Amino acid sequence: MSGAMVAEATAEAVVDVTYPDAGHQPQQRPGLKLRPAKPSDRQSAGHLLREALTPELADAVFGLGVKGGATGYLERLFGRAGTLWSHDLATLAEIDGQVVGLVSHAPWTELARRYRATLWAYLRAYGPLRVFKLLPRLRALIRASPPVPPDHWFVPYLAVSREHRGNGVAKALLASVHRRADRNTSACSLYVLAENRAAREFYRQAGYVDGPWEESTRLRRLAGTRGRMRMDRRIAGVSGSPTDSSAA
Repeated sequence: MSGAMVAEATAEAVVDVTYPDAGHQPQQRPGLKLRPAKPSDRQSAGHLLREALTPELADAVFGLGVKGGATGYLERLFGRAGTLWSHDLATLAEIDGQVVGLVSHAPWTELARRYRATLWAYLRAYGPLRVFKLLPRLRALIRASPPVPPDHWFVPYLAVSREHRGNGVAKALLASVHRRADRNTSACSLYVLAENRAAREFYRQAGYVDGPWEESTRLRRLAGTRGRMRMDRRIAGVSGSPTDSSAA
């Protein structure tokens, strides 16, 4: 696997959160606080990452086909610094001291730079024998992941706990990413499951447009999904490009 392929396989797709009413404009809940993630947040993060990937996809790939098996591995990956899954790329949302959401974001070139450390993290988390079972599942994600322009800011995952959806948490997390990307004059990209219309509408309201998508028969067999679409948000303020005023 090349560095770019590993980056696509592991920074894949994780912004597939189901929103019950994509047209609803939530009000941000009082007391919502955003902060950088820490290694000690890994237990909360493991559950949220499984939600972000969708439980079916997370368990099929990172849980090695075991129902509920992804959470422990994702916790371990989140706790290690310098990888594609690390806490050092994540921002958390808290309400009354409880972690209710998270988003990861970085320039695509930074994610690609981390691929060797990510391979080592896989070996540490899974062990050599399980890694051999993991790699074919990652390849299925590669084939279902349209390429990302190297100058884009990428959002590997966005998740909100089910009981706190509709309170503006996802909107606040995404807006924090956009502010940082705009300061770096960078467009943003993310992946979403092609059939998740509610999530796609949520991102359209935040200034994203549909991009290419790849269909994967193997991914359908593994997790029951057709494939993933890339969605793109252009640099705010550039003539002819969408802005993120709806998400700010």
